[in-house]
Amino acid sequence: MMRLPAPLPEGLSTCFSLADAIEQGATVSRLRRDDLEIPFRGARARVGTDPEGLSRAEAEEADAWRRIRAYAAIMPDHAFFVGPTAALIAGLPLPAGLHRELHVGVPSPRTAPHRPGIAGHRVRDAAVRVVKGVRIADPVATWVSLAPFLDEYDLVAATDYLLRVPRSPGNIVPLSRTAPFATRELLTRALTRRRRKDAPKLRHALSRARTGASSRPETHMRLIGIDAGLPEPELDYDIVVDGGFVACNDMAYPDLRLAFEYDGAVHRDKDRFVHDIDRSTRMHDVGWEDMHLATPHVLGDPDEGARRMVAAYTRRSTLTLTPAPRFYL
Repeated sequence: MMRLPAPLPEGLSTCFSLADAIEQGATVSRLRRDDLEIPFRGARARVGTDPEGLSRAEAEEADAWRRIRAYAAIMPDHAFFVGPTAALIAGLPLPAGLHRELHVGVPSPRTAPHRPGIAGHRVRDAAVRVVKGVRIADPVATWVSLAPFLDEYDLVAATDYLLRVPRSPGNIVPLSRTAPFATRELLTRALTRRRRKDAPKLRHALSRARTGASSRPETHMRLIGIDAGLPEPELDYDIVVDGGFVACNDMAYPDLRLAFEYDGAVHRDKDRFVHDIDRSTRMHDVGWEDMHLATPHVLGDPDEGARRMVAAYTRRSTLTLTPAPRFYL
């Protein structure tokens, strides 16, 4: 009969360094048992199982976080996460497939780490902050370090995230944060401080970034429409009639009373589904049309998304709009 492993010292977290474990009383033989995995030399992680029903992207993120926690336990004091790893920790929107390696930076001219599963980078002009218990580059340095990994639309989406000014639609919900993570001036300054190989790509993304997009698909939807020939829309737009709040739209053309909405997975929730129906009814009652797009139209087949957006805009442009009906709460 196989004996159960002895309990680990209580002070150890899910991921820990061998040095910490031994200092707290764990034996070398205990640290070799199969209830612990070895994500990196000198680190251990408790073997666990992910919750059932995770999407591919969620499973990828959970796996990346296990490795982040494990490496953080042995990371040198002068090192910090950069690139897609820092962006994941900070909550920036990213496409899938960027976390096969963890990206770790050190101040130049220190030697960047090189070991299996780690991509090391020398970094200049990066302040370091602690987010969710681990050290990462500041938002501006993280943005600069993302350029090699993202295409145009996704780099714009990351820039939108940093520039977004938090707001409450209709001023209904109080906000815990009211300032953006970075300003356009700070990002511009980072590009003029020194020569950067990716400066043209970053500068172009910054020129296309706006402050009103709330998600990566919303940024893609806006860029798809503009690149198909539509004019610049209003983002995060509140419809207000006679002082009454009607709805907030992801993207709107107020002169046409036309709105585009991206409906992600959250819109499949039963209560949200009913809320969306009521919301559309309120918009129609005051003379607005709302066009809804989903992941297949925005991230899957953007040409189809563009076709639908242009068709709605063209159709609405041919209408002679009557004055908006009065809206009563």
